[in-house]
Amino acid sequence: MADFQSFTQEITGLGYVSSDNVFLFTHQQGPDVVFVPMGTMDHNIDSERYTIIIHEDVWKLRTHAVINRLKALTGQTRRVHGRACKIKRIDQKTAADFLENYHTGGYINTYYKYGIYFEQDLLAVALFAKCRTFQTTDRTATYKSSELTRFACKTGIRIVGGLEKVIRAFCLQYDVAHLMTYADREWTDGKTYFSLGFVKKGSTPPLTFWANTQTGERVLNNEDNNQQRDGWCIKKNLGNIKLELTKNPRI
Repeated sequence: MADFQSFTQEITGLGYVSSDNVFLFTHQQGPDVVFVPMGTMDHNIDSERYTIIIHEDVWKLRTHAVINRLKALTGQTRRVHGRACKIKRIDQKTAADFLENYHTGGYINTYYKYGIYFEQDLLAVALFAKCRTFQTTDRTATYKSSELTRFACKTGIRIVGGLEKVIRAFCLQYDVAHLMTYADREWTDGKTYFSLGFVKKGSTPPLTFWANTQTGERVLNNEDNNQQRDGWCIKKNLGNIKLELTKNPRI
C-alpha cells in the first residue's frame, strides 16, 4: 500500500503516532486521524475523541491540501491577524488555483470569490453562492440569503478572525442577512462555526461515490451510475453538518 506508506511518513512528520489500530493515528495537540483504504466502506472508529477521516482517494488526489489542513488542526501555523489583512474580490482562475492546492474539496464554481491578502500575499480564499431573496415568516419584509461554499488558508497560516472578517465584508457589500454553510463531518465537529454564531440546523445523509483507484477522482453513485466499473471502487462519506448564521452578520 504505497499510499498508506506515504501517508504514514507524512503524518508522523506532523507529530502523529500510530496506535493499536494500524489505521488510527493520535496527536497530543490535535484530533485523532483514521486512514480509510481504497475499497473500504466502514471507518472503524473506536475512539471517543473527535476524529478526522481521510480516505485513500482523497489523500491520492489532494495530498498537499490534506497536509495543509492537518497542520492547521495541530497548531503548526503562523498567526496573522485579520485586522492587518485586506479583503478583495478575485477572479475565477485565482480562486481555482488556490483552492485546488489548499482545500480538500478543491474548487467549486461559485458566484462570489474573495481573497484575504496580507500585503501582496494571498493567504486565504472564500467563496459564496449567488444571493437569493426570501420573505420573512410574517411576509412583511424580504431578506437576502447566501451560502458559504468554500474557505481555505495557505499552508502554515492561521488568520485570526479571517473567516469572520470575510463573512462580514461579503454581507455588508451585498446586504445579506442570512448565511448558511455545510461542514464536512469527516473533517470537523462544527465548533469553529459555532464560535462565529452559526447554529446547527441538521445534517445531510452519507453519500456513496465511485473512486478511481489510480487517480483518486470521485463520481457520485446514483441510479444512472451504479454499475461496477474496472479500476473504480465504492466509497461512502459521513455526510455534512448543516449550519446557519442566525444573528444578522451585518451588525
